Amino acid sequence: MEKLSVATISILGACLLSTNANSASFDCSKAITWVEETICTSTELSALDEAMAKKYREDINNAANDEDSEIYKNNVIIDQKLWLTFQRNTCKDTECLIREYTEHIEETTNYGVAWDFSDELITSDLPSKNAFGEFSKNFQLSIYNVDGKRKNTLQDAKSTLSINKVDSKPHLSVIESDLIFTNYHSCSIGDSIAKWSQNHWVINDSNQPDEVLELRLYPAPYNGKTQLLLRDIGNQFRWGRCGVRGYFDGIVLES
Repeated sequence: MEKLSVATISILGACLLSTNANSASFDCSKAITWVEETICTSTELSALDEAMAKKYREDINNAANDEDSEIYKNNVIIDQKLWLTFQRNTCKDTECLIREYTEHIEETTNYGVAWDFSDELITSDLPSKNAFGEFSKNFQLSIYNVDGKRKNTLQDAKSTLSINKVDSKPHLSVIESDLIFTNYHSCSIGDSIAKWSQNHWVINDSNQPDEVLELRLYPAPYNGKTQLLLRDIGNQFRWGRCGVRGYFDGIVLES
């Protein structure tokens, strides 16, 4: 994962962890977004925001004890930024915010979709047009070759994922994807049905009654484009679909 500059780390850390007397981790007098204003006017969400900031500080401090402390610290900051952008800030109601905060802080999961009757949702509950479409990422992989000389070479790679509409079912989509991982290990998700759940798509894939394999797809405006964050809950989806080298969690694709 690409490192952030020292200046970026300092700015991001200040934005995430400034404190005030309003029981949130940021200055509520400067709240401008719906999410910020909702947190500041809710005792429960303000307390959750403080708990989130405490967890973040602890994770940063723990990085100092790691052998690769700078890399670990950068990863903590990047993960926090992704969570804020794609997960917290895409919520449209307090129930969604409470779920995102609770899962993030306690590292627990409420599996499945948020609504019992997804086909009866009102317009504001449904995904926007930007939640559908084609997403991809071009990158280079280091390939380990066994050719007598044992060397690494760089190869071009591209991961793709499409979210397709279902006629007369705006809360559903069909996911088709070809993802590429370490050493060109690939994995396909073909014709998987996803359901919309507040701010993300959910793919549930379980072949066993005691297994829950859940992949979440979070669309959000990011760096001027609609992008898609993949969250493999408990890293179980990859085991059921792709094996040990198929690592979904944290992938970001661009529209």
